Amino acid sequence: MPLDLPIPILIVDDEADLRDLLVEALQDQGYAAEGAEGGAQALALVHQRHFPVVFTDLNMPGGLSGLELLRAIREEEPRTMGILMTGYATTESAIQALKRGAYDFIQKPFKLAEIEASLERALEHYRLRRENEEYQQNLERMVETRTQEITGLKNDIERLFEGFVNASVTAIESRDPSTSGHSSRVAELTVGLAEAVNRTPNGPYGSLQFNALQIREIRYASLLHDFGKVGVREQVLVKAKKIEGERLESIYQRLHQRALESLRDHLLEAWSKGQSFDHGTLGHLLAQEEKTTRRLMELVRRSNEPTVLPQEVAHELNLLQDLTYQHWSGEARALMDPGDLDLLKISKGSLSAQERDEIQSHVTHTYRFLSQIPWTSELAGVPGIAWAHHERLNGGGYPRQLTEPDIPVQSKLMAVTDVYDALTAADRPYKAAVSLERSLEILDQEARVNLLDAEVLRIFLEARIYERTMVQGRVP
Repeated sequence: MPLDLPIPILIVDDEADLRDLLVEALQDQGYAAEGAEGGAQALALVHQRHFPVVFTDLNMPGGLSGLELLRAIREEEPRTMGILMTGYATTESAIQALKRGAYDFIQKPFKLAEIEASLERALEHYRLRRENEEYQQNLERMVETRTQEITGLKNDIERLFEGFVNASVTAIESRDPSTSGHSSRVAELTVGLAEAVNRTPNGPYGSLQFNALQIREIRYASLLHDFGKVGVREQVLVKAKKIEGERLESIYQRLHQRALESLRDHLLEAWSKGQSFDHGTLGHLLAQEEKTTRRLMELVRRSNEPTVLPQEVAHELNLLQDLTYQHWSGEARALMDPGDLDLLKISKGSLSAQERDEIQSHVTHTYRFLSQIPWTSELAGVPGIAWAHHERLNGGGYPRQLTEPDIPVQSKLMAVTDVYDALTAADRPYKAAVSLERSLEILDQEARVNLLDAEVLRIFLEARIYERTMVQGRVP
């Protein structure tokens, strides 16, 4: 169901500059954007006209909060999609906001592209929901209609399934916001690559032709290839450092405590021998302990980064192995838990072997989920294609360590696009985006060692498939 143009959008924020900026930007995009400085003014505008989407700040001094405003709007117009904006976001606050009726949750400061992407998703969801409402209201009439309308019914069902796929992708991205857009980009790239294979007259795939249904099968498999991430713990999915949060703070606190304990021990030993300390000697000892502590803290900080761990840093970590601190019970305990020390010694990345296995399990979760769907015969290959997208030609992939003859061609296509997008993505918490040139070099290296299909990569490069996602504002 198309929306009447221009689409009304409401921006509610007590910060006039930000509010005016968003209103002007959306008006430039062709929307009928309006602004309100608080809940009361926003409700007055909602009484006057219907807004498909309302952006609102979460915390606004005086009057209604953002959540209270969205609840009030939903009571009057349940179809309105509410999107919260806040500079004090936590995972818990985001979950609570979504549970209480917000469609999306954006953290300040944000880029205009994030607002645009969230708005597009909300409007698409709004449109699909309106279509679903209309479908439900008219189902009996549609069943009783003439035979020639069966084709129209089939198209409606296909649109509903598209809505299901889009909702599934939304579920994936809400589970792991750092990879937002990845599934859609991989689908765009893989479909483009399959179409380029169709245009290739010679070579190993010269005789291969994907028909329209097979292209659709590839698209669905690509959109849903990471759905199994819903079965992986959130703290593993978004883990940016080897040790995070309170565990890391505890290590720093113990190192600080150890310095004070060492200084105390020096004083007690001197007093037991009848010695005394002047301010200069005490200051010198304190400076030495602080220097040692800073060096050890810096060692922990460097080791905690997900980049490649230098060999000399890995060797220096042994200094932490025998350090102790005094527990409140009075006993001496190891300053570093063995598990934390093992995490710091991870040579590359932020995941332990167990956590990496958990991440890799998402492929099997995906297959099990997709296998529950009663696919038509034309789309029956979707689960198997998604299942094999992390397999590698030399058997070094996962989860089944398949070799080249057993990997579906469609999965070989997706393997190239998935690696490319993962390299160039700028929104991963555990790595910086890799340039286009360097990404293509890495793809070439992986093809040379028989990880990726060299012919598939050749087509990917010659057809410049990577440009299909560059036009979306993600120029690597």
